[in-house]
Amino acid sequence: MPNTTTRKSDQNIRKQGADAAIEALSELIGEAHSPYHCCLYCRDRLKDSGFQELKLTEPFAVKPGGRYYINVYDSTCIAFTVGKDVLPKKSVSRLRMLTAHTDWPTFLIKPDPEISSDRYGKLNTEPYGGAVYASWLDRPLGIAGKVCLKGKDPFHPITKLVDSKGPVAVIPGLAIHMNQKVNDELKLNPQLHMLPLLFLNKDGESHKDFFLSYLGQLAEASPDKILDYEICLYNADDGAYAGIHKELFSSPRIDNCSGVHAALEAILKADTKGNQICVSAFYHNEEIGSSTKQGADSGLTMGILERLFENLGFEKEGICCTINGGLCLSLDVAHAMHPGYPDKNDLTNHLCLGDGVALKLSARQAYATDSYYVSIIQSLCDEHNIPYAKYVNRSDIRGGSTLGSISSAKLSIPCVDAGVPLLSMHSARELMACRDQEALCRLAEALFAE
Repeated sequence: MPNTTTRKSDQNIRKQGADAAIEALSELIGEAHSPYHCCLYCRDRLKDSGFQELKLTEPFAVKPGGRYYINVYDSTCIAFTVGKDVLPKKSVSRLRMLTAHTDWPTFLIKPDPEISSDRYGKLNTEPYGGAVYASWLDRPLGIAGKVCLKGKDPFHPITKLVDSKGPVAVIPGLAIHMNQKVNDELKLNPQLHMLPLLFLNKDGESHKDFFLSYLGQLAEASPDKILDYEICLYNADDGAYAGIHKELFSSPRIDNCSGVHAALEAILKADTKGNQICVSAFYHNEEIGSSTKQGADSGLTMGILERLFENLGFEKEGICCTINGGLCLSLDVAHAMHPGYPDKNDLTNHLCLGDGVALKLSARQAYATDSYYVSIIQSLCDEHNIPYAKYVNRSDIRGGSTLGSISSAKLSIPCVDAGVPLLSMHSARELMACRDQEALCRLAEALFAE
C-alpha cells in the first residue's frame, strides 16, 4: 500500500510538472509568430536573467563565471555560460551543447504582393519548408516578421519587428459542392490555391498598395520608407489542452518551439560552477536545409566557439580537445505512431504520444547516430528517471532530417538527436502529449547539470 501511494504521489508531481512545462511552452508559442519573434523572446528571457549581450561585430569580453548571448541577424541566437573554473592551463573544459531551430513551415509574402481580383485583395506568397497545404485552409492567419526602413544612409537601414497580433487573413478552401471529389483527392497548387485573402474592397476600385499601407501601419512608418521585408503567415489559433484527462496539447508551431523551450529553460538554469561550458543554440532556416549565414550548416558556431575559447586564453590544441570531447544534444520533434496509420512506422522501433523523449536514430545519419553517445543519453535518462524510447524510420520511408548531423559534422562534436513525439508534424496545428515536454526539459537540464 505505501508503494502504491508513493507512485500516485509521483504521478501527481509529474502531472503538475507537465502542466507547468506546457504553460511555459504555450507562452513561447504565443509570442513566436515568426523566427524573429522567437529569437526576441529568447533574448528577452536571457537578458532578464542576467545574461550579457555580445556582438559579432565587436571584440568579445568573456570571463569565467559569465553568462552571455549573441543576436545573430535577428533570427538566430547563441547563448552560453562559462564555469568559474574554466582555465586553459588547469584542465580540458567540458563542453555541453543544445540545439533547436526557430523556424517552421509557413508561407512568406513576396515583394509587390498585392493581387486585386473583383472585390478581393489577395497576397502573393511563397511556400517556406514542407507545409501540409490543406491544414492551412480556412485558418485565422496573422502576419509577422521583419521590416527594413530607410535609415541615415544606405548602409544603415532601420529594422523593426512587426506582428498583426491576431488574424488578418485566411486562405479559403473550395466548397465540396464545387469539388465533389475533395474527400477522395485534393490537389493544391501553392501559386493558385494558397494565396491568403487580406482585403475586401467595398467600392469596387483597385487598391494596389493595400498590403504596403497595412505594413506601414504595423511598422509605424509611411509606406515609402519601406525598403524590404521578411514577413510570414502564422496560424493565429491558441494552443489548447485535449483528451479527457487534458493529457494532450494541440497547438501551432510545436515543431520546433518544443525544442527551443527546453534548450532555453536549460541554459537559464545552468550554473557557472566548475569547468563546464554550456551552449544553447537557436538556429534559423532548418526547414530549408540550414545552409545560410545564420543556419547550423555554416561557419557561424565554430567561429563563435573559437572566439570564445581564444578570449578565455585557450590555444588551438585546447580548443580542439574541448570540442572533440564535448557532447551536443539536438532537440527536434519525432514522428509518433499514428492511430489511423500504424503501418507508417517501423516494425519494432516506434513510440506513441506519452512515451517520453524520442532518441532518433538513422542508418543514413539523417539523425546523428552513435551507439556510444546514445548510450550516454540513455544512462542520463535512467539516472534521472526520464522516460524515453528509440525511434527509427521505416526502411522504405526516407523521413526527415534535423540539426544533429549538421552540427556534428560542422563542429566535429559528438551529437545525439532527441525530441518529443508528435502527430500532424508540419501541419498548421500539431499534437503532442503534455508529459513529453516535461521529459524533454528535464533531459536538457540534466545534460547541463552533469
